Amino acid sequence: MPSVLIADEQDGRRSLLASSIERHGFNVTRISTLRQCEGTALATMPDVVLVDAIWTTGDALGSCSRMTSDPEFALKSRIVLLSNQSDEDHLVAATQAGISEVIQKPVDMNLLVTQLNKHATKAFVPPPAEIKSKGKSTGVFEVNVTADEPGWALPILKEVLDDATIDEEFVLKILDDLDLDGDDVEPDRVREILRAAFNRLIVGTDEDMSDTEDEEAEVRSARVSSKMIEAMEKRAKELEEEIAISLERLMVMPDEVAIITDETEYEKVDPNALNMTRLSLEMFEELLFELGLPGRIEDTTLLTQVQDAAQMASDALDALGRNKD
Repeated sequence: MPSVLIADEQDGRRSLLASSIERHGFNVTRISTLRQCEGTALATMPDVVLVDAIWTTGDALGSCSRMTSDPEFALKSRIVLLSNQSDEDHLVAATQAGISEVIQKPVDMNLLVTQLNKHATKAFVPPPAEIKSKGKSTGVFEVNVTADEPGWALPILKEVLDDATIDEEFVLKILDDLDLDGDDVEPDRVREILRAAFNRLIVGTDEDMSDTEDEEAEVRSARVSSKMIEAMEKRAKELEEEIAISLERLMVMPDEVAIITDETEYEKVDPNALNMTRLSLEMFEELLFELGLPGRIEDTTLLTQVQDAAQMASDALDALGRNKD
């Protein structure tokens, strides 16, 4: 059963979408805040995250960008944005945030269900907008990635091996390494050869190949994809360590917390104590939200208390002023 996470701050609209989608065989999780959306999506890796574009408590595109920056999420999940904007700038911004599709409001439920099925099965769906990489593009490295191909990471190579990289300076450096110059060989010709070589090695050609050649091409593609996965996993581990160090620094409490009352009767609180309070409340809010999900707690009285506590933590965070990520 494909899984869909619905993130919308309006209860009525969220419930209507969820009930409509559930009738078509989807396993639906309902989320009311963008922060909860990010945490739940990265923890559960749903097939599709369905996000409303308009929020009074945050930036939907910013949250989507943070989710898709996670390599595992980008591989396993897709984001669909429900928006009443259709201008080019909005669609480009959505594409840059890693959103797979923008569906216009008012939503056609039949269209929505059809597209959710496509995204859940990782079928090809055109992105909201075409984004040109820096430099002039020749289209040499245009790759159609499908779920059953090992080359899902190849678009990254497209960004690395574009025309801005294989430029005249790059070619001249290669010629210099070989003790050659422009009189011995034409730089433009070398550039064309390099592009053709990279294209054949990574993407392959449209010409008919024998079974042996086809197998060799698949092995080369799998090898390249494996190296890209290793590189991305290494970077993900580095980021994890950096985040852990940052959290440790946030957890360091000052030796003393001073609360001073002046003539205006306002209390001055140590900034570190305030940050620690925010961080603690955020952790409590997320924990209580997870406990309040359907099926986690069978005792209805305890479940009500958990949900009330989660709302109190959320209200306290709003009163303190949530951190602007």
